[in-house]
Amino acid sequence: MRQKSIGEVLKTARESQGLSLDQLQRMTKIQVKYLQALEYNDFEFIPDQAYTRSFLQRYAETLELDAAVLLDAYDHHRLVVYYEAGEEANVDVERSRRKKTKQKKGSVLPLIYLLLAASFILIFVTYVVYSRVQNQARLPKISSSYQVVPQTTSSSAISSKAEESSSVNDEEETSTSTSSSEKKGQLTVSGSGNQLLANLTGNNGATEVTLTVTDVTSWISLAETDLAGGVVLSPENKTVTTSIPEGVSSTAITLGVVKGVDITVNGQKLDISGLTAETATINLTIE
Repeated sequence: MRQKSIGEVLKTARESQGLSLDQLQRMTKIQVKYLQALEYNDFEFIPDQAYTRSFLQRYAETLELDAAVLLDAYDHHRLVVYYEAGEEANVDVERSRRKKTKQKKGSVLPLIYLLLAASFILIFVTYVVYSRVQNQARLPKISSSYQVVPQTTSSSAISSKAEESSSVNDEEETSTSTSSSEKKGQLTVSGSGNQLLANLTGNNGATEVTLTVTDVTSWISLAETDLAGGVVLSPENKTVTTSIPEGVSSTAITLGVVKGVDITVNGQKLDISGLTAETATINLTIE
């Protein structure tokens, strides 16, 4: 493969055909100075690019050259590629060889992929079989021997145990009831208007207080507890429960809205029906 400029190609073709510039002028009707400009690659000497292309095409066709190749080289400002005697045949042979090599590679690749896939499947199946064998080997052997133990317990013994169990359960329920009653204590209420006095006697330990609203919103506080700063109860947040620590003898419950509020102390409902004001205070004494 060789490369030459457009001018070199034109001049070499003209001289190989034994033509002078004057003879070529008569054949192409192009002035000698423009023919020389083409051979010297001095395309700017020609007044217009359209004339340059026209002169190149006429020059090439007169000498039986490939005008399209020359015009392409002119448009893209590059050299003309050509092959000398014998080179073109070698190029064809090389292209044919590369094509066959690509075809061979293309035919081998599917076989390689198939072999790889088969290898992966074989490895996977081997692994699954090996895992199952190992799992079966690890399973503990279960003994199939059994022993029958005769039942010798008499009906009278069973009856006695049932009575003892019933007696124990009754005692536990009585004890639990007594303990729960002692812990709750006795709750009494007095007063009316906007202030009540509640008295809890016989209470042991901390006192549990639960405040609930129905369909109203009320601000509520309970001194000496974590609700001392107040909390807002609403239909979305209806209930709050807190404990009055053991040792506290008196505290105060403040209700921002009385109607619709329920109060229980140690599980006993506090009667607040005597409150007639919109807001109220309940003083709770614990003894």
